[in-house]
Amino acid sequence: MLQTTSLRNLSDKIDSIINATITSTSLLASEIEAALAEIKDVNLAHLLEPSVRNTIQDLIKKTLSSNVYCSGAGFASHIESSESHKEFWLLEWWYKKADGVKQVNLDLDQATQQRLDFRTFEWFKQAPSVDNAFLHGPYVDYICNTSYTLTAAVPVHFQDRFLGVAAIDLLVSRVEDELLPYAVNDKVILTNKDRRIIFSTHPRCRVGDLLNPQFSAVIYENDYFNLYQSE
Repeated sequence: MLQTTSLRNLSDKIDSIINATITSTSLLASEIEAALAEIKDVNLAHLLEPSVRNTIQDLIKKTLSSNVYCSGAGFASHIESSESHKEFWLLEWWYKKADGVKQVNLDLDQATQQRLDFRTFEWFKQAPSVDNAFLHGPYVDYICNTSYTLTAAVPVHFQDRFLGVAAIDLLVSRVEDELLPYAVNDKVILTNKDRRIIFSTHPRCRVGDLLNPQFSAVIYENDYFNLYQSE
């Protein structure tokens, strides 16, 4: 139970961050679906064509420009082989830099993407099975930023089949910067639903560790996070 104004303000800020992230991810997914639906005679094999990829890239860059919290965004797709096309992979990922929005330079030709196999990533595997958005993390993103990261993912469908995932990255360091001014006078710990620590003002609780539930009491929760307070 939130008993102070500072804790209520903290919980409001937490909701603001997650709601903005989920909304942006869902909008990116729906805009990719709508854009593909408007392209005349588009089929799965056309996803690798420059004009289609440029359309998706423009939507990703717009998402990054409109969301103040996210550090990166993209679209990942894996298409199984069929009679009409070979198996192929598509990963469009962009991130914010001081001088603008840049594409991640992963040199991902088809062979490299197959070795990367983002189908094994939790945000890609789990997104199709959730009602809203799937949120993965905190985890260390060794591919793009080598930092603790939260990734929100929403499935993208095309012609009534699962096509891929629209996703947005949120750096844990950005979450810390946003929340710390609201928690300077309290010992609080923010975790995901598995009690993995995202943010903490307690000296004994570190980001990425699992929180002992006996250590603190839950004072606020939403669909993605639990907020604890410690004596």
